[in-house]
Amino acid sequence: MDTIGIGFGMLMAFFLGVAHAQDDPRLHPGELRVVDVTRAGLKEIVPGAVYMRHWFGTHQSTALFEFPASAGSDTGLALHSHGSEMAVQMVGDSSIVDERGRHYPVRQGDVILVKANVRHTGTFGANANRILSVVTPPRPEYADEDGNAYFPGHGQPAVAAASARPADAGSAVRTLFNLQNVEASLLPVGSDSLAFRHWHGQDVSVAVTRLRVGQTGHLRAAHAVHGEEVTFLLRGTMTLTQGDGAVLTAHAGQLVMLPPYRAHSAACLTDDCLLLSWHTPRRDEWGAEGSLPDVRFASTGGGAVTGAAYAGCPCQQGQPGKQQQ
Repeated sequence: MDTIGIGFGMLMAFFLGVAHAQDDPRLHPGELRVVDVTRAGLKEIVPGAVYMRHWFGTHQSTALFEFPASAGSDTGLALHSHGSEMAVQMVGDSSIVDERGRHYPVRQGDVILVKANVRHTGTFGANANRILSVVTPPRPEYADEDGNAYFPGHGQPAVAAASARPADAGSAVRTLFNLQNVEASLLPVGSDSLAFRHWHGQDVSVAVTRLRVGQTGHLRAAHAVHGEEVTFLLRGTMTLTQGDGAVLTAHAGQLVMLPPYRAHSAACLTDDCLLLSWHTPRRDEWGAEGSLPDVRFASTGGGAVTGAAYAGCPCQQGQPGKQQQ
């Protein structure tokens, strides 16, 4: 009876997840997208202090923030919390302050994970800051993409508020690596044509992948389907093809949103490509951090698969991948 109850609960969660993705008008369920994460189109959210733009995927929201040098170190941003966040400090240095007043310095090029549901805020020095952020589940306070997002607590003394909360929810921030030196730490997979490394959060995984031209050209990556992925192309040019035939091209500095559980393939068009990717749910099949998983550039043969990002993908059962050259 317990097994039946658990199975029914999982089934209900699956259908509720699908309904949420379909019913939330902000989201783009199942859509393969390439977006420009540049200063163009940033909107003023807090006068003279915060500019941003945001985009939605199936079960995540991505935002680009800019804090101009003229904003100074006290922008009056209050404590707030949300789901798991990967943040990339693209320009400048900042500091995250958690609900106990602990400061976590973030340097230019750092890639960090912010723990879900831990109240935190940010402070910024004299230099301009630009930060890329991916959060799951999507930020509820964000409007539609063509609207202005709400940045929490303008006018509140956030650091003082943080010091006033004694409850300890654990360390809020983990610095994974810096973009300036992460490439040297990548682990080769079979040959120098492919190098890879990954890190795990509570419910997300982060990976850095490098593809280089080998003696027989590039590896043609026909991936097994998996959960939702957001990839920031740090170097190179790639094409991405979805199981339904949709083809998009991404260049360095652009971001790709790959919907969950839809077969897709990718090809690097330049001498090399360097990718930073965020995944939900967590890619436990990669194994422990520091180990080299069986990174298969594989095809399930299952075509497009629809469903909630947090449900298990049935197309992966009993269909081992084949190495693609």
